[in-house]
Amino acid sequence: MQDGAWRDVLHEYIVYGLLFKALMVDAGLLEQASTKLRYKALLEKLSIMAEREHHRYRRELNRLGCKVVKTEQQAIGYHVLVKVLGHVQEAIYSVETLRSECEVRLERLIQNR
Repeated sequence: MQDGAWRDVLHEYIVYGLLFKALMVDAGLLEQASTKLRYKALLEKLSIMAEREHHRYRRELNRLGCKVVKTEQQAIGYHVLVKVLGHVQEAIYSVETLRSECEVRLERLIQNR
């Protein structure tokens, strides 16, 4: 297996996982706000779409022999431990980069809706 293949899939898994959680948090915040229109249902639908992508990438990781062991946000960034064919690897992502990538994936979901 190529090293880059599982890392690319892991990256998408992380981005879509953060995206679906962020959308649900934002839906909760908007529910408390006074808005002219109701956005919660739309955000929930987008969250479900992002969650489906997240699970699709998790299945792909499993197919490649990878399992995410731990994820956590740290001061240095978003830290991920993944077991690849019996060996533990780590990946560290910039929180700001992940946020901007979530926005790009959100735009894609909206366009493909």
